[in-house]
Amino acid sequence: MTETLCVDKMCDMDNSTKKRNLKIIIAVTIFVVAFSIGFIRGFRAGEPKAITESRTRVMFDTVVRITIEGHPDLDYPRIFKEIWDELSVWEEELNLYDSSSALNIANQADSSTVLPARLGRAVGQGLASIVPTGGTFDIRIGEMTALWDFAGEGRVPSRREITAAFERMHRPIRMRGDTLEKEFDEPRLDLGGIAKGLACDAVFEILDTIEGIDRFIVDLGGNIRAKSSTGKSFNIGVQSPISADSVVGKFILESGRACATAGDYQRYFVIDDVKYHHILDPKTGMPSRKCSGVTVVAPDGATADIVSTALFVMGPEDGMAYLDLNSEIKAVFLDSTGTIIAGDLEVSPLLDGEK
Repeated sequence: MTETLCVDKMCDMDNSTKKRNLKIIIAVTIFVVAFSIGFIRGFRAGEPKAITESRTRVMFDTVVRITIEGHPDLDYPRIFKEIWDELSVWEEELNLYDSSSALNIANQADSSTVLPARLGRAVGQGLASIVPTGGTFDIRIGEMTALWDFAGEGRVPSRREITAAFERMHRPIRMRGDTLEKEFDEPRLDLGGIAKGLACDAVFEILDTIEGIDRFIVDLGGNIRAKSSTGKSFNIGVQSPISADSVVGKFILESGRACATAGDYQRYFVIDDVKYHHILDPKTGMPSRKCSGVTVVAPDGATADIVSTALFVMGPEDGMAYLDLNSEIKAVFLDSTGTIIAGDLEVSPLLDGEK
């Protein structure tokens, strides 16, 4: 018996000309096997039957779905209001495409500036992740992404533009306490590779403190973190790069841990029959082409978000070397056909009835 709880399928959002077609496809399928890990369970005599409440909103340019199973007397409207309020602050502060966001105000500053708490946490962790990932994850990449116009029709920048952007990326910048220290209105920071992971963790922390919740899943467009009060695990589907409607298999997500996926099928445009996706190699300014998808399991959402991008840029060979040194993280690499080409994350085939 299988219960499909959350199937998030973002519609394609196209801005096209005769030769350009920008598509944003963010799709995740979650499978929960009822006998071992589902939201269906037995109850002791006299115990009130738990209820399942699920809410969905479009935030962070994706579908956000929160599913909670718990005591029927819980104040679910209040809980969801607290969650949406928290997510709204994260979205408002870290939105690169809102000129009035705290992130853009900080990007435009040409001197040190005090950051609000959530933005400061994101920038601090983002900057601290550059060296451990060998520069394959770099929030200073905003200088490069601006050239490509992935939020619009898309364009391929010249080598001269990329070289100039690379120089701007490496202007001095650092966090000291809650202050972003810099001397220029550059580099332009882009927190797209960490924002959803941190927001996912923030919601997890809210739900984890509420008495009466048996289990829950937080899903921010594929950045997922889940927990069960009994410690039971969850089965998660690995998205196929070929189709938003299919998965290549499933893996076990242990209670309390998180997963995230980076793929070249999520946001891209095509010019002259060449596909240009949004995951840029910070060292070249060009889309990384060593694989088509990476799914990562990590202790928390921010780590999963960061490492999924980093491993995508590294590719299977360097990525496996990284995983060998970081045993708390597991991952799987896929090619453009949906074939698993490397990884230490155990992926099993779907059972009959799972799809």
